[in-house]
Amino acid sequence: MSMRVFTLLMLLISIPVAATATELQEATFKNGVKLIVEEDHSAPVAMVQVWLKVGGRDEVPGKTGLAHVFEHMMFKGSKKLAAGEYSKRIAAMGGNDNAFTTTDYTAYFETVPAARVNEVLGMESERFANLALRDKDFQKEIRVIMEERRMRTDDDPNSHMFEELSAVSLRLHPYRNPVIGWMQDLKKLTIQDVRAFYKKHYVPGNATVVVVGDVDFDQVKKTVAATFGRIKARPVGTRFNPVEPEPYGPKRIVVKLPAQLPMLAVTIPVPVWQPGKNDKSVAALAVATQILSGGRSARLQRELVDEQRRAFSAGAGYDPFGMGLDLWYVYGMLGPKQTTAAFEKSLWALLGDMATHPVAAAPLAAAKRNMIASEVFAQDSLYLRAKEIGRMEVSGIGAEHRDDWLKAISNVTAADVQAAVARWLKRDRSTTGILVPEVKS
Repeated sequence: MSMRVFTLLMLLISIPVAATATELQEATFKNGVKLIVEEDHSAPVAMVQVWLKVGGRDEVPGKTGLAHVFEHMMFKGSKKLAAGEYSKRIAAMGGNDNAFTTTDYTAYFETVPAARVNEVLGMESERFANLALRDKDFQKEIRVIMEERRMRTDDDPNSHMFEELSAVSLRLHPYRNPVIGWMQDLKKLTIQDVRAFYKKHYVPGNATVVVVGDVDFDQVKKTVAATFGRIKARPVGTRFNPVEPEPYGPKRIVVKLPAQLPMLAVTIPVPVWQPGKNDKSVAALAVATQILSGGRSARLQRELVDEQRRAFSAGAGYDPFGMGLDLWYVYGMLGPKQTTAAFEKSLWALLGDMATHPVAAAPLAAAKRNMIASEVFAQDSLYLRAKEIGRMEVSGIGAEHRDDWLKAISNVTAADVQAAVARWLKRDRSTTGILVPEVKS
């Protein structure tokens, strides 16, 4: 058991206790590439992740979806790698690879034998610096992505409704646009758009290499210096991160789509974590969300679903590790005899109760324990450990603050939860979306 896991378990058992992470070792190269390594010699395996400070927020109007399109193109070959060769070589060494794109970042990752890390870093830097970007590959991938959008959004009424709700909830912030892109934009993208995006954003100063596993920091540092560190430096642009205006009052939309059953969802813009500035309020908001939606005993499930029968399913979510803000959300999936009006009334009554009365000691302690336990169990996964490091680093929080979040959670009081709900989760700050099933004629 690593020292970090042991310390986190102590934190779980006896709150509060300071968590001490396994030391992160870092290096920054002259061209701007950053390396973060966490050594773990418990098994001869390593996780390699390359994080880019580029996502949906970095697209311009009319070009949404480019960051995700480019993720696909990274697997289509480079000067030294044929199309598909990268993944074949990873599989041949007994590893696996994949990638994902969000509004804030793009990440490429591989689980491989520790002895092959140098080879993997060489291939990663090769495709980072020398992509082929052929039009025939782009034409094939853009069709795949448009079909992906049809399946996951256009043909899924719940996802489609949330997309519409996000677009209405925000006026300036780029979270209003879907990461996969609007269909009308996808249809107009060209290989020239992709090449321009590559030239602007895939620059060394936007890259963070994270390696977690059975490696030696000094050896990895030498390898990164000889690969990523030799890529020519290029200017790094300022990221688009506007200040979203405070809502003037509640908003509502009705979305009519072919669906079996109605749904009601509410979104509210809320702050994200800035270490040392808003630890208490943001941690309290995260704990409040856990109390509302963290499992079968959570209040949404227990009160609105099981007791009041206002919905057959309900949940809420909050990501405190974004850039600028997050869209806090809560929803209810309704059955044939349940109404959106009744669910909405009960929902605001519940939030009003949390804003005016301190949460009881038992559910507060349980929520905090569960949140810390989730972090503890995540330490068993090299992927999740590296992902935590990478996302905190590229979102601007800083990987060095990863255990400060646990401390903030452990220090949350009932009064903090009450204050956070009263301050942020107000009807006047909300946008409500109602999915109305449309009967096909």
